[in-house]
Order: sequence, then structure tokens, then C-alpha cells
Amino acid sequence: MGTSHIRSDNEAERGASAPRRLAGTAQGQPEIKELGHPPIQVLMAKRTTVANREQRTPPTGQNGAPVDVGAPRRATEVRRDSEARLQALLSSLDDLVFELDEDGTYLGIWTGDDTLLAAPRSKLLGRTVRELLGDEIGLCLTSIIGHVLETGCSETCEYRLKVPAGTRWFQGRITPIAASQGLPRSVCLLVRDITLQKLTEVARDQAEAQLRHQALYDGLTGVANRLALMDRLSQALVALDRSRGRVGLFFVDLDNFKAINDSHGHDAGDRVLIEVGRRLSRISRRGDTVARFGGDEFVLLRSNLRDGDDARLIASRALRAIGERFVRKGTDLTVTGSIGAVVIADPLADPGVLLQQADIALYEAKGAGRDCFRVFDSDLHARATASRDLDKALRRAVDNKELFLLYQPLFALEDGSLRGAEALVRWRHPERGVILPADFIPVAEARGLIGVIDTFVLDEACRQLAQWMSEGHHPANFTVSVNVSGTQLSDPALVDRVASAIKCHGIAPSQLCLEITETALIGELGDAATTLAALSKLGVLLALDDFGTGYSTLAHVQRLNVDILKIDRSFVDQIGGSDRDREIIGAITAMAHALGMLVVGEGIETHRQLGELTALGCDEGQGFLLARPLPPDQIAAFNRPARHAPHHGAAVAATAGT
Repeated sequence: MGTSHIRSDNEAERGASAPRRLAGTAQGQPEIKELGHPPIQVLMAKRTTVANREQRTPPTGQNGAPVDVGAPRRATEVRRDSEARLQALLSSLDDLVFELDEDGTYLGIWTGDDTLLAAPRSKLLGRTVRELLGDEIGLCLTSIIGHVLETGCSETCEYRLKVPAGTRWFQGRITPIAASQGLPRSVCLLVRDITLQKLTEVARDQAEAQLRHQALYDGLTGVANRLALMDRLSQALVALDRSRGRVGLFFVDLDNFKAINDSHGHDAGDRVLIEVGRRLSRISRRGDTVARFGGDEFVLLRSNLRDGDDARLIASRALRAIGERFVRKGTDLTVTGSIGAVVIADPLADPGVLLQQADIALYEAKGAGRDCFRVFDSDLHARATASRDLDKALRRAVDNKELFLLYQPLFALEDGSLRGAEALVRWRHPERGVILPADFIPVAEARGLIGVIDTFVLDEACRQLAQWMSEGHHPANFTVSVNVSGTQLSDPALVDRVASAIKCHGIAPSQLCLEITETALIGELGDAATTLAALSKLGVLLALDDFGTGYSTLAHVQRLNVDILKIDRSFVDQIGGSDRDREIIGAITAMAHALGMLVVGEGIETHRQLGELTALGCDEGQGFLLARPLPPDQIAAFNRPARHAPHHGAAVAATAGT
């Protein structure tokens, strides 16, 4: 579209009513007038008088010199040529050019694209920017025009405006126009469409904002991430200098979260994590921080606590919120959490150390039975220090071969014959003497050493079994049982390690029995089913230890290729005084036999327990009444069947001794 120059009528009238004679004109010579004002000055020659036109002789001036009658024509041609050049120049621009007076009134317009005008050009002249562009943009432009005219310096602005071409971003450059004497002051407004540039900037800003958000917030739950948490914790500690309150740090870990993923799928697990984030945010105040620390761990950061009682109240509320009912596709999910809290009053505290202290308190809460909280204090610190010392010593114990095995015999209750032995690890500490598993296995599990210990027990038990068999101490059906931790059960390399140990020591696979606790089996069910099937295929026996403490059923256990059930000692302890426990053991024994499984009673400590288990049909038993854990060289002494059996189970007691 071509570019056109439009002036307002009132401006043309102003120019006609206020002619200004150029310097150097004389009476009788043609007058040169300026119509309008910059940026375009139009020069016109005043007509000569009729008398002069009628003179046949060349006109002369006052001094008799001839007058050039072609000058006006040439001036007109120069003007037209100047205008054509200006039109060509403006037509080559994509910008809009306006002339405005000091009140923001449109005096002239040059544009090649009417779709970028706020109104048709015929309606622009004589109206103000405030009328056409609205108060916000109009007042801003009017203010800038005044400042430009006052200072004589150009200024730039940006604004967004809805025009026929759509909503566009414009950049305006306002420059003062040098006005001739007697003419009103005005400015040139050069407007450029910067929509594409602006959209690029907006997209870049959005991308940068998204990157910032991703850097500081968890992508799944939407709460803060670890990086943001550490930054806000540092800020909260600095603020302690200016307040009397304290900072509370609450480390939250979901209990048995892996079981949810295994039983209901990872999508259900993700929904639980999202909901936990929402619930923790719901109980938080403005200014608190809820962060996902990783996996199923969350952290709640709160300022202005008064004391430890406040921390306990907040932890209790968090546990209640987490424990509220979860429903996933019509199924109720049981979710609980454990919390370790630390209350901070020292602004110089190290954030990393504080997280360690909260983690120590969390570990105590887990050990206390889960679904509870602990607040870090000096006693906890002392226990944690002892645990760290034990950890260091345990690492040395593995390297220095301070671990060794004892074997607790396993007897047939029918005839008292020795059927096998369970390998039990002990630690011969150079200063503390022999340490029982209950005192160092939890530390090993927490510190990632349980795998090393499990591997040692498996290899040493297979080696000892091979030695016994080569010396002819035991029959071919003699078995050695080895406990398998939940960590080992979820390790894909377990099957290969077992196969390697069997091959290395040359034992029959059926002589090795792997014992898995019921809680570990159910908690690791997703990985366990495949692992147990592969182990069963190797030919090893599988025993379910502590049966009755979890939630599995016999039919469920049968699908997992379990060969032996070991009834938990909590039932055995009550068998003499509770008909209910006796009936439970009888029912378990009968159903297990129907499914082709052996039943073992563990923790037998009295003759009455031994007699009841034998009467109920329990196949095998072990316990302190029969034999305590023994060194390898003493196991052979029990491989003699009893000669006399006054009543069921007495043969075992006579053989084993009390």
C-alpha cells in the first residue's frame, strides 16, 4: 500500500491565516509562503498582478533589473520533486510516521499499512492519542511528548494495542520537530511493529521461568525440591538473628512405600506422593516450605517455633494428615509415615548437619515401630554417635574376618534325629567380645553393609556343609539354612550368587535352605516372586520364617514356591496357656501339610511346648530347650537318634539335652 501525507483542515487554515514573508523579499516580487510546518514545507509563488501578466516586455524590479518570471515554476518543480523523494522514502519503510502537537493531537500521518492504525486514517486527524488509544497509553504518550518538547531529546516507549491486524506490540520513538517562528510545536512519532520480537522475548522469558521452576520444584508433586529447601533453610537460619523463635525441620519418610508400588503399580505410588505433598502443604502456614527430598521422603520447614512441644504438635498433625484415607480406583490404600524432627535456635548451624540430625531422629522413629515421630536431642545424638562408631568397627570387622558362624541344630520331632542346622552370624569384637546379630544387623542394614554380611554367611555356610559331608558326619538329606534379608531378596544377582556358592563348594542344591521372613517377602513381593521362582528352579529349599507375623495366606505362600513354614515363636510362647494359639498352630500345620509343606516350630524353650507341637503334628523344631547355637565341630554330636521316647517329643529332649 502506498504512503500518503494527510494534514488536518484546521492546520491548513492556521497556515493560510498566518503567512510569513521570507527574508529578502521585496515589494513587487513574488511572495514565498510556508504552508503548514515541518516535516514538509511547501513553497508556493504568489501570483503576479494581472498588469504584469499583460506586459509584453519582461518585468523589471525597482532598480530596473529584469525579473525571472520562471522562478515560481522552478520552485514548484523543486517542491514536487522534494515531495516525491519524501514519498518514496516513507514508502520504503515498514514503520508508521505521525506528527503530533504538544497535546497529542494527530496533525499528519504517513503509513503503508492501514491495518496497523487504531482507527481509519480519516478519523485520526484532529483527534488526540488519549481519545483513540485509551487513557493509559494516551496519558503516557502525552507525558512523553511534553518531556521531549521540554528537553529537546528523543525518547522511546513500548505499548500493546488492539488494531485491525490483531493485538500488536509497538515501539514508539518520539522526536521533537524544529518549528518555524509562529508555528505550534510538534513532534514526530515513529512507530514500529515489534510483535514478533516481543513474542520471541515472551517465549524466552517463559522458557527461562520454566527452567527456574524446574530447578527449584519437584516435577511430580509440585512442591519445592532439595535445592530450594537448602536455600530456604539457609535463609531461615539467617533470620534467627532477627527473631526470638526457632526453626523446625521435619524429615518425613513414608512407611513401606515400595509395597504400594509393587502391589498397586507405580501410577498408584505417584498418586500417593502427589497427595502426600498436598496434605503436608495443607497443614502448613504461609512462609513454610514443603519439599520433596527424594523418593518417598519429604521435608517440612517451619519458622517461629517456640520449643520442642511445638515440634511435637506439628509432627502429630503431619502424621494424621498422611494417615488419612487414600482411595485409588475404589481400593483403600493404607499409608503411614515416620518423622524425624530437629528444632534449631543457632543461626550458625550447618544445614547439612541439621538434615543429618533429622535423619537420625527419623531412623529412631522407624526403629520404634513406624507411624510415629522422634525429636532429635542429646540422648539421640549419643546413640547416633555409638551407631556411627559401630558402623566404622563393623566395616573393619568385615575386612579383618571378625565375623563367624554358629549353627543351631534342627531336629525331627518324631524321632529326635538331626535334620539340619541354621547358620547364625556373630561378631567377635576385639574390645566388646561377641556381639549378637540384634545389636549390629540393623546398623549393617542402615549403613549398606548387609549385602556384604549376607554374602559372607552364604559362602561360609556352604563351605562348612561341604566339609561336614566330606567328613561323613551327616546323611545326604542334612540341610543348612541361611537367612536372606529383604535387601538380598530384591537383588537380581542373588540367584547367581547362590548358584555360584553351590557349584564352588560342590554341595547338592537340596541341602541348602534359604529362609525369608514373612514381612520381607510381602514387602518385596514384586521382585520376590521372580527371584524365588528362579531359586526354586535351582533346587534349593525355601522357608518362610516367622510365619504368622505378616499378612500372607497359605495359598499365597504356595504360589511363591515355599517348601517350609517356620511358625513364629510368639505363637509357640503361648501354646501352653492359650487354646486359641494352640488351635491356630494346629490349623496352620494341617493346611501346610495339605499343601505339601513341612512345618517347623521355633523358639522351643519348655517341655510342654515341645510336647504340644509334637502332638499337633509339627515336623521339626529348634530352640534353646533342644540346643543352643554351637560351633561347627559340636554339631556332629547330635547326629544320633534317640533310643527311648516316653512321650511325644521326649526323644528330642533326651538327645539334645537341656
